[in-house]
Amino acid sequence: MKLDIKIIQIYTCVTLLFFICPKADLTADDTNTSENFWDHLKIHRFNLEVSSTEWKAIEALNPKNGLSLERILKKKNGEQRQLHRSRFPWGEGSITINGQTLNGIGLRYKGNASFNLMRGSLKRNMKLKLDWTDRDQNYNSVETLNLNAGGLDPSKLRDAFGYWLFRQAGVPAPRTTFAEVSLTIPGRYEKEKLGLYTIVEQVNKSFLKNHFGSKKGLLMKPEGIASVEYHGDDWRFYESLYRPDKNPSLAQSERVMEFAHIVNLSSENEFRTSIESFLDINGFLHFIALNSLIVNLDTLLAMPQNYYLHLGGKNNKFVFFPWDLDISFAGWPLGGKPEDQMKLSLEHPHSSDEHKLIDRLLAIESIKLKYNKIIRKLVEGIFSKKQLIKSFEKFEETILGARERDTAATKSRNERGYPSPFGYNPPSISQFIGKRISSIKRQLNGQESGYIFIHKRPGGRLGHLAQGSFGRGRLAMHMLVQGDINKDKWISKTELLKLLSDWFDSMDRKKVGKLNKTEFIKALPDAFYTNGRKPIGPIPELYVSEGLFSLADSDNDGMATKKSLISSFEGTLNKMALLNNEKLNQQLLLTAIRSMIRQ
Repeated sequence: MKLDIKIIQIYTCVTLLFFICPKADLTADDTNTSENFWDHLKIHRFNLEVSSTEWKAIEALNPKNGLSLERILKKKNGEQRQLHRSRFPWGEGSITINGQTLNGIGLRYKGNASFNLMRGSLKRNMKLKLDWTDRDQNYNSVETLNLNAGGLDPSKLRDAFGYWLFRQAGVPAPRTTFAEVSLTIPGRYEKEKLGLYTIVEQVNKSFLKNHFGSKKGLLMKPEGIASVEYHGDDWRFYESLYRPDKNPSLAQSERVMEFAHIVNLSSENEFRTSIESFLDINGFLHFIALNSLIVNLDTLLAMPQNYYLHLGGKNNKFVFFPWDLDISFAGWPLGGKPEDQMKLSLEHPHSSDEHKLIDRLLAIESIKLKYNKIIRKLVEGIFSKKQLIKSFEKFEETILGARERDTAATKSRNERGYPSPFGYNPPSISQFIGKRISSIKRQLNGQESGYIFIHKRPGGRLGHLAQGSFGRGRLAMHMLVQGDINKDKWISKTELLKLLSDWFDSMDRKKVGKLNKTEFIKALPDAFYTNGRKPIGPIPELYVSEGLFSLADSDNDGMATKKSLISSFEGTLNKMALLNNEKLNQQLLLTAIRSMIRQ
């Protein structure tokens, strides 16, 4: 009897724990199921089902088609579709993952070159939101899926293998898995095989919690920023470049701007004594080392994109981590010949133009020694030839059959497959391992200096946003930032003309209504940066200053007036076929400026 009572007591306690503490159990299960899904050596089975209407609706927008956004994005029920970065509309559909069907998911295309160069292919990069219409819907605790088609990667393994190496080196990086995906569009396709996709983990609050122990902090995905370039003390000029995932607090935005100031304008002594309080130096050195070893130039080494920057909520330090590795392993068509890329310098992995953060860090002897030590440790460990081959073979064995089916599906639709941009054909990863390791050994032994990529375009890695280069591109950015009152990334004619009026008023300090050329050019920096410190270099470049003065001096009497400045811009805008209710985005604004100001 006593034993029975004891059993009943235990059962009652367990039952109470189950009902009282379901969230604790669920959290543990969520972690396990999420880890099960993100098996880097597993292939899942996806079938995406979308109506013809929704499939048509998610086509990437062409800004030159002459239709208003409001008209394009209007659904049958009168609601407006959400639009990602003025280009990719969201649609709805359903997906079956390993036999489990999820309805009401959101889907859109994604990508830049990897999307554009696969024009005409049914298989494209996509992002899926499983919780689009049901916030509680997920698959094994995963709410968002990034489907990378591998259009620029014949191996279909650069993303997965690259992220895996970063994680093995202790650098925060998304998890990956694989999926063979089919598409159903009733009346058009029935489980049409799209092929093999790499599924990449979304960088979100859960990712931050897993890697940094907290969801707090500021997550940014910069574009147009390679070396924490300084743009003054007005956050508006950083927002579109640093692209935070939320509105930062005042302290966070000031921290970003002060970090940029320290990197670019501090004295050597100030930089040496303060940089460690801003940057996770050890993490950054590992980040640079891995990018160098796998020859990932399509990131801040040579381009202002494809990485994340996180400001920690606890230690208030910045951490860099990777994104978009599909053209790593010497796969970047613009990076020079494959043979050269595989010899990328370890001492100077970034392109030839100045990279303030890397250059100033490696100029500190103790940090340079630490970087060299990290390189050697990686080369003796996970990046040794033996370990690389062993690890890579496991990845390749996983997808071998699926990759063959992917190729067959592409051929069956008469699609071209890998587009060989600019005639470029990347090395296989097996070829890369052999040649890269040989170059690394020669460099470490002092027998080879390594390859340094040289940009051929003006402004190098930043183009028209280059440090110290305030040309027409930056002028367009400033006009949009300062004039876009409702922050919809479009500026109306009315907003633009008011901005020009305000600029002239701020420059005309004596309030006489006219400015000679010297006065006009001297006053421009204060119009562009109305408060605080200013960035490096002429503001703007002389050809832009003189071009603006010419527009404001339409009668050629040597004096600039507000009326002339406004009428010159208004005349140009009246000749343009403006979209979206007579508004301009940054590209249209740049087109207008280029037509008025010649370089």
